[in-house]
Amino acid sequence: MAESLSVLMVVHNPTQRGGAYFRARGLAKPLVRRGHDVTVLAIHPTNRLRMVESEIEGFKVIESPDLLPGIGRSGWDPWDTLRRTLWLRKQRFDIIHTVDTRPAVCLPALLARRSAGAKWVADWTDWWGRGGATTERKNRLVNAVMGPIEQLFEEKPRPYADGTVVISKALGERAVGLGIPASTQLYLPPGADPHDIRHTTIAEARASLGLAPSVPLLGYLGNIYPNDADLLFETLRRLRHEVRLVMVGDPGVEAPDDLASRVDVLGRVPFGTMLDHLSACDTLVLPMTDSTANRGRWPSKINEYVAVGRPTVACAVGDVASLISDHDIGLLCAPEADEFAAQIDALLDDPARASVMGENARNLALNEYSQDAVAERLERYYLDVLQRAGRKPRN
Repeated sequence: MAESLSVLMVVHNPTQRGGAYFRARGLAKPLVRRGHDVTVLAIHPTNRLRMVESEIEGFKVIESPDLLPGIGRSGWDPWDTLRRTLWLRKQRFDIIHTVDTRPAVCLPALLARRSAGAKWVADWTDWWGRGGATTERKNRLVNAVMGPIEQLFEEKPRPYADGTVVISKALGERAVGLGIPASTQLYLPPGADPHDIRHTTIAEARASLGLAPSVPLLGYLGNIYPNDADLLFETLRRLRHEVRLVMVGDPGVEAPDDLASRVDVLGRVPFGTMLDHLSACDTLVLPMTDSTANRGRWPSKINEYVAVGRPTVACAVGDVASLISDHDIGLLCAPEADEFAAQIDALLDDPARASVMGENARNLALNEYSQDAVAERLERYYLDVLQRAGRKPRN
């Protein structure tokens, strides 16, 4: 066990919402279990004037005020940026770990790290500009206005950080192009939370939810890019098996009229209920078209897929393909509907093989792909960053 560190994680999402928040949560919980003092700085869902302090799952949460409404509360507000900077100037940390680099995230870290006595570690978790996630939006006007601004803040601050964490190898290569040596980076996909591990059978999960025991179920978790949704729905049309698709969470899309009777969109549900629905599925799916955004990200839903012990059929795009093939936890396919459907049908035809892959997935979540294994690597990296700067932990 290393010496205790004081760590601040800064995100551009409101508490309990968005990928950046859950990235920070997934790192904060195991760091706390390893004896470190972790604070997450997030945006308050509604407050516009004051900072609010609480504790969630063992780590401290500071929620900053933001003047913008709804989806606008995502790291762009100058008032929020100012309040965070002023608050941070009065604090002391060993590490300031930012998740992505929107203004309300990177500017407080950059401006206040000297007064806070901290080293700045910049985490890169999504490919936004240069053909990335911004191009996946349907609103072309928003893309035209926000795209260049997002790309600016995605790239320009990063060379000033003391350390760089990347969630994908593609982002690591992009960081090298910005002048950040690969030798100073940490490649860190997320891990599965040990508290999410489920050992329930499909029959037990369906009985608890009141679902039919014999209808094959495919599961998909969370938001989905429009092009990936088109691939998923076309795959559903081409399956030999009569199945139902269960979309847990808010996918941001609606099922086509011809598939509406075969698709259940559950919307946001409690976390435990979400795991129950995934456990009730025969196979979990990960449709990913071969796009820059998909090659540059790590789909964090795989954390829950392995935790519930179900096999995954995924498109062989990005780093997650290696996780699936190296550990025999599912099947891979080209990002096109016929092959995707064929691989799903193959697993539904062979429940014994699917069961073995599910057990492999659960074992992976308990060991090599656990949050605690990820936190151990991150802890070593923090200490390396401090050592390079000639610093020792405060505690």
